[in-house]
Amino acid sequence: MKRGHAILTGLAVLWLAAAQGPGAANARHVPRSAEEGGIDVVAPDDPEMLAAISEARHRLAEFVAVLDGRTEDVSSLAVKIPIVDGDNTEYLWVNELSHDGDVFVGTVANDPVVVGNVVLGQRISFGKEQISDWHYVKNGRMRGSFTTCVELSRENPDEARALKLEIGLTCDEGT
Repeated sequence: MKRGHAILTGLAVLWLAAAQGPGAANARHVPRSAEEGGIDVVAPDDPEMLAAISEARHRLAEFVAVLDGRTEDVSSLAVKIPIVDGDNTEYLWVNELSHDGDVFVGTVANDPVVVGNVVLGQRISFGKEQISDWHYVKNGRMRGSFTTCVELSRENPDEARALKLEIGLTCDEGT
């Protein structure tokens, strides 16, 4: 597996709801590499992340059309969804997707760090309304990954630029 794909797959986002404890409202972004757990803690009202999720949901029909009309030049289709386990919520990537209308089925593509009710490789079903991000690669260029672009904008610029180049992600071009 390529380093870039491992890091991208490892970029999970933990969103702490304000009601989940006294420190949750002050949650902060904590970047770590995929090798260290690959989890970023983000405030539930983070405006950049909320805008990225809104854009991903607004353009979800684009992803579904690609999923339904998959061709040989398309790969790495995945969506990011929240997994809730008690008071904890962790956003994980899910791949190997299919859907019947608004109900999707896929395979958990991250090794969960915070939640314990799903495991890497587990098949799960979820509703379209749960999707907070998506991506696919077509002709070597990654499309989508709106929340990943926000995460990368907060990392070391040289490392973020190298990773975007390696995986074909162009955040500043409307992905």
